[in-house]
Amino acid sequence: MKYQTSLSSIILLRSTFFLHFSAAQFGIPKVIPSHLSNQQQQSGETLYDNSSSQQQQAFLSDQDAADMEAIISEAKKDLQTMAMLTKMKAENADSIAELQKLSPEEILGGMKEALDNMKLIDYLFQDKERAVREMEKEGMILKDHLKKYRKDPGLLEEDTRRGLYFQFVSLAAVGGFMD
Repeated sequence: MKYQTSLSSIILLRSTFFLHFSAAQFGIPKVIPSHLSNQQQQSGETLYDNSSSQQQQAFLSDQDAADMEAIISEAKKDLQTMAMLTKMKAENADSIAELQKLSPEEILGGMKEALDNMKLIDYLFQDKERAVREMEKEGMILKDHLKKYRKDPGLLEEDTRRGLYFQFVSLAAVGGFMD
């Protein structure tokens, strides 16, 4: 599986951060981003203040956290993914530095959105031709690619899966979960 890193991918990735995300009471269990202080890492503190009144409105369920951890764990083992991240970090250092200024809530929110979309792919592509029509209607397909996807709707599914995976892994890297 080949991955392309490009400015458009970074722009797409960055666009997810302009959505409003709720704060959560916990991050991803057992995975502590490298940018947290040593004191936080040693004490095992979570990414969020547990005394927050927003505990009941956490946007990450235990299942979401487990799913995220599983994807991150597998991504760390995949040589192509790690090579893609290394290349992305080298070629887009300025953009990545800008994204690292985002709060943990925003990064986790983007990761959750990508995860939710990855879970919906199977449902969306049960009827591949319809998926192409619906995504075209929503303006999600560039006109340059429309003919290609109409001819081979399976390619749209493959590209969509790859894009969502890239988005998730990129956010995980920006958030310090891939170190």
